[in-house]
Amino acid sequence: MNKTIPFILVILLHASPWAAAQLRVEHFVRIKGQEATTITGYGLVGGLNGTGDDPRAYSPAALAILRDLNGSGQFGADEQGIRGARNSALVRVTVTIPGTGARSGDTLDCTVVSMGSASSLAGGILSPSMLSTILRQNENSLPLGVAQGRITIEQAENPNSGRIVNGCRILADFAHPFIQNGLITLIVRREHARPHIANLIAEGINNEPEFRAFKPANAIHQNEITVRIPPNYFNDPMYFLARILDAEMLDVPRPVPRVTINERAGVIAIDELVEVRPGLVTFNGIIADIAPELEAGEMEEFPRQFIEIDTDTRFRQMNGEVVANMRLRALQASLNALRATPQDMIEIIKILHAQGAIVGDVVFID
Repeated sequence: MNKTIPFILVILLHASPWAAAQLRVEHFVRIKGQEATTITGYGLVGGLNGTGDDPRAYSPAALAILRDLNGSGQFGADEQGIRGARNSALVRVTVTIPGTGARSGDTLDCTVVSMGSASSLAGGILSPSMLSTILRQNENSLPLGVAQGRITIEQAENPNSGRIVNGCRILADFAHPFIQNGLITLIVRREHARPHIANLIAEGINNEPEFRAFKPANAIHQNEITVRIPPNYFNDPMYFLARILDAEMLDVPRPVPRVTINERAGVIAIDELVEVRPGLVTFNGIIADIAPELEAGEMEEFPRQFIEIDTDTRFRQMNGEVVANMRLRALQASLNALRATPQDMIEIIKILHAQGAIVGDVVFID
């Protein structure tokens, strides 16, 4: 790749959205009882052009599943009908019902994964497949969903797995209760689970003017706060829930910003607040010149070319404003504009980290 641009001048506003943001309880918690639920089932994909299962290679477990499907009357589940043709495949179907629940008639995406020797599910059509969960059945023990439709392969390197957009129709209401014995339980998100944060959440709720007399919130663990519903809200629990989630939190400590790198996969995740100290880095033909912030009213004697980072910055620069930034995400945006590879960016981050130029944690994961 030919990199001919000698300088990348990163210019953006040095600001702190964390300090400026109005932090609320909802930014730190989830509601106990409103967790995502997975429903699963087995089915048969037809319409494959010689890329399906070889039934002779089926394991005893797969044969048992196929016979169960045949016995249940699901279309296309006849073991003899697919023997030797290699135009069908036994699959596992998975659907995730979100924590907000689902209602009868809703449609959700489903994932389809081959359970046999199929080399590809491309072009296949899933026959109607009944889905349920071991965690919950409705009162008649009927399936919770039915999945069917044409499969889309999302990853070319993994053709025996695919997705059906809106391929599952929910057959029963799936509502997640969030009130138990007059209490709503808030679970502090894992990245915030500390005693100090739990206490700040409870204080934020109890300091709301309409709740000060009742003080409904109690931090009982670093990751759990219980909130008792006041009597005057018994008939309007959703409004009460909205009010406690909207409660403002004060004096929340600023988190340590982080860069997370999966070097093997070439994936980089950069928190917005990760900053970079001024300096110069060269790597693989790239020269990254990270300019210091100018004093008020100061202008560069010899302005250098820069890569536009975002619309707001470009507008302000066009209006003659001197805008400076030391954000690592801005450097990443500039490198992306030059079509630098993820490995180039990772190596530059390593150099900056070794120099102590990155203000924040750098974490490598597999």
